[in-house]
Amino acid sequence: MIDISQLTFRGFQRDSDFPKMVVLLHDIFMVDQMSLVKTVEELERDYQKLTNCIPEKDMLMVDDPTGKLVAYARLTWDKEDERILFGFPYNIHPDWRIPELQHRLLDWVEQHALEMVISAQLEGPFALRYFLANIDKDVQLKAVLEAHQFQPVRYMNRMSRDLAEPIVVPPLPAGLETRAIEEKDIATVFWALDEAFRDHWGHTPATEENYQQWLGFPLLKPALWQVAWDGDQVASGVLNYTDDHYNEQFGAHRGWTDPIFTRRPWRKQGLARALLMRSLQMFKDMGMTEAMLGVDTQNLSGAYRLYESCGFKSVMHSAIYDKEFTLP
Repeated sequence: MIDISQLTFRGFQRDSDFPKMVVLLHDIFMVDQMSLVKTVEELERDYQKLTNCIPEKDMLMVDDPTGKLVAYARLTWDKEDERILFGFPYNIHPDWRIPELQHRLLDWVEQHALEMVISAQLEGPFALRYFLANIDKDVQLKAVLEAHQFQPVRYMNRMSRDLAEPIVVPPLPAGLETRAIEEKDIATVFWALDEAFRDHWGHTPATEENYQQWLGFPLLKPALWQVAWDGDQVASGVLNYTDDHYNEQFGAHRGWTDPIFTRRPWRKQGLARALLMRSLQMFKDMGMTEAMLGVDTQNLSGAYRLYESCGFKSVMHSAIYDKEFTLP
C-alpha cells in the first residue's frame, strides 16, 4: 500500500531538479498522452521567464524514498479584471495519484497563496484556479478539488476531425488574401490574436513579456499558419502546429488547428471557416490523418457550433475550477 509518509516534501533546487522534472513529465506524458514534454534546456528557459513566481519559494517538490521526483506544484499569480488569480499547475506521477497526496498538495497551495498575498501586499479579491484536463477520466482529482470547495466555472472540449472525411474549402471574402508568414509578421499576428481574444472569457491583455514567452513556445510553427490579410492588417488566423514528439511516440499523424481567431471588423464573413478548412486540407496534404483543437463550449461567438459544422467531434471534456478566498 502506498504511504505518503514515505515521501519527502521540500523546496525547489534549480540545477538538480530540472532533469528530474523532465523525467517526471515524460512518465506523465506516456500515460496521459496529452502533456507537452520539455527538455532540460526548455524548462530552464521557461523558468527564467516566470512572472510573480520565485521557484525557490513558490514550489513544492515531492521525492520518493529513492530520491525520485514523483510530484511538484508551482504557484503563481496574475490579475484578471478586479481579481488576483492564483494558478497552480502541479504534476503527479501516475503511480502516486492517490487522494492523500492530492489533498496534501492542495493544502500547501491554499496555505502558500495566503503567504504570497501577505508577502507581496496584494489587495483582493482573490481566487485559486485549476484546469482539470479530463473530467471523465480524472474522477478522483475532481472529487478532491470539490472536497476543497472548488467549483467548476467553465467547460472546455477537445475536438477531433477525421481528415479522411470530405473537406470543402470555401473562398475567402473579396479583398482578403493568405500568404506565407515572414519573421516580420509574427509580432503582428500575435497582437492581432490578443486583440481578438479580449472578447473571450477570462482573457487578460498580453504584455511584451507574454509575447517573448510565446516566442519560446517549442511548438510555434508559423510556416503552418493560415492567416487572412486585409492589406497589412491581420483579419483572422488559424495558428496551426504539429507536436512531432507526440506523433512519433504514439504513431499518430495529428495536426492542431489552434488557436483560431477573427478580429471584430472582419467577423460574420465566414473567415474562420475558410481558414480552418484550408488548414484541414493542408494537414491532409502533409500526410496527417487527424486534426484537433480545443474550444470553450460556452463561447458566445458560436465557435463550438462552427467546429461541429466543420466535422469536428468532441473527444474529451475539461473544466476550469475556481475557489475564492480571503485573508483570515
